[in-house]
Amino acid sequence: MTALAYRRQHGATLIISLILLLIITLLAISSMREVSLEERVVGNLRDSRTAFNGAESGLREGEIRLAEHVGPPATTANCAAAGPTDLCVLTEPVASVPSNNWNWWTTAANARAYEGSTANTTTLARIASQPRWNVAFLGFDPANSLGNVEVSDPEERSKGVGPYYYQVNAASQGRSTRMMTTLQSAAVQRY
Repeated sequence: MTALAYRRQHGATLIISLILLLIITLLAISSMREVSLEERVVGNLRDSRTAFNGAESGLREGEIRLAEHVGPPATTANCAAAGPTDLCVLTEPVASVPSNNWNWWTTAANARAYEGSTANTTTLARIASQPRWNVAFLGFDPANSLGNVEVSDPEERSKGVGPYYYQVNAASQGRSTRMMTTLQSAAVQRY
């Protein structure tokens, strides 16, 4: 190799190496950003699932306490007026159950705190705050959903024998206070 050709190639290896190093660095930064985004998505999904499971627990507690009640439960204008161990059955359903206002749910007049459906108080782990629930009385109807009268004896109907319809609402936050889930179900109790 002549001295002139050697001088022309001097430093070319360094430039090519720096360009390859820059490309590898850009690929690594892009991969780190993608992993960071995926981690946030998975975290939000876990938070959402935790909120859903908490609301489901609150909903089931309301349904179980309603089902265990002997006879139609007394209704009240707000949950604070009911005794601490009484079932909170609102006189009428809330016109618009707040799906993202946790302060509404934590007000004692609007909902009960989750205690679990057993004799012992149960607290849910890894949740920002315990779920809240309420039950609302929808009405008494001696006819079933097909329009057939279930209780044909007028005397028994006048005593309130037949199906009672209720709305059960529950809400829960997830692992953080950013996530909240609200669930609702309808229940029929026959007394």
